[in-house]
Parts: sequence; structure tokens; C-alpha cells
Amino acid sequence: MFSHAPVMINESIDSLVLNKSGAYLDCTFGLGGHSKEILKRLNSKGTLNSIDQDQTVIEYAKKIQDPRFKFEYSKFSKIGELFINRKFDGILFDLGVSSVHLDSAERGFSFNKNATLDMRFDRTEGKKVSHYVNELPEREIEHILRSYGQEKFSKRIAKNIEKHRINNPINNTLELVSIINKSVIVNDKNKHNATRSFQALRIFVNKELEVLKDVLEKSYNILAPKGRLVLITYHSLEENVINDFIAVSYTHLTLPTNREV
Repeated sequence: MFSHAPVMINESIDSLVLNKSGAYLDCTFGLGGHSKEILKRLNSKGTLNSIDQDQTVIEYAKKIQDPRFKFEYSKFSKIGELFINRKFDGILFDLGVSSVHLDSAERGFSFNKNATLDMRFDRTEGKKVSHYVNELPEREIEHILRSYGQEKFSKRIAKNIEKHRINNPINNTLELVSIINKSVIVNDKNKHNATRSFQALRIFVNKELEVLKDVLEKSYNILAPKGRLVLITYHSLEENVINDFIAVSYTHLTLPTNREV
């Protein structure tokens, strides 16, 4: 069993729950830390729906025996379909990778653990990272590492991946880490050499930025008047998507302006 202290739990829930009798939606249940805190802030009339696309967290959701709580195993990109007739006073997203992923060595998210190069949030669909690093052209791999990881040595890493896979397919995390270490000329004392590349490949394989763009608009459509949308983000790429969405929404007035982000 995993354990995890949610990031910015007080700040995020303080900003989210303004109506103790309101309806709330946690779009990234994880291990349930944020959901449990939301329930603490609600009175008997308040409700909470939580969703997650990772099958491993279902057992954690089952442990919450509360009539105000309902869990749905689903991607948050489907909230428009799941809650088509609902309006929420607050919607929460804790974006990016979680401890559920990092602590499970077999998931392939961690560059410190030897495992199959997978990195899919939902392992029931899509292709693993190993497929892409072995099949994509060198130029495309370079683009992924540069665009999604802001990796300064993306060309060298992509070139060395291309050389390595000719005779030795890259199937596990430590193989890829070794290639990255040989490619990085200047080590960053504050970050592992593989941090940016692993981030880039994870974002690519899960289409995280595309999904985020789509779900922001869907969130607004199910947000009640004066409702709040709270997003916890960990890197500038996500922040740019969110800021662009806010700017476009308010400039063109295509979405209700009485919601808060």
C-alpha cells in the first residue's frame, strides 16, 4: 500500500471549498488525500465526486465509506460526458505524475528504478514509451525531448538513442538513463540528467497538454456560477496552457466570466 502527503493541500482546498453545502469534483483522485480533505470541509448536504483513470487507485477509493462521496473510474477528459447534467461549485486538478506512478517500479515512470519503459497513466490502452523510443525517427524524438522537456541536449540524446537501438532495442528505464547520461555534457547538480527526458516522454505518451487544453473548456461547462476551478501544476508547459486558456476565454468572452480559476 502506498502513502502520500498531498501537495499544497491546505492552500488548494482553502481556495476550492467556499460553500460547505456545495457539490465538488476531484478529477485526479490518486490516493485520495485531496478528496478526504474536501469531505472534511463539507457539511451533511455537501457532495464530492472523484475520478481517476488509474486502476490501482480503485481500492483506495473503496476505503472511503461516506454517503456524500462517489468515485468513478474514468479519464478526466470525459468529465463533459460523465457530468453532462451537473454543475459543481468547485473542480480540482492535481496535474502530472503522482506517487502512485513513481512508487510503482513496474510502471516505468522513475529513472531511479529498473523497469519496463511504460509511463502510461492508463495501462489498458495506448503504446508504451519503449515503442516510441525504438520506432520514431531520430528527428521526432529530438522534437519531443526539446518541446516537452526543454532538454538542452535533446539532439545528442536522440542521436545516441538512434545508434543504440540499431542492435539493442531500448526496453527498460535504466537502459535509457545510461544513454542520457552519456549524452549530457554538463551535469545539473540540482536535477538528475534524465529528469527532463523522462518528463518529455511521459507528457508525449499520455498526450497531457492536449488533454489539458480540452478538459479546461469542459470544466467551465460544468462549473456553477461563481464556482472555482483549482489546478495544481508543476511545470511551465502546463502553466502556459492554463494561462493561454484564461487569456483567450476572457478576451473573446466565449466562456462564462463569473467562474474563477
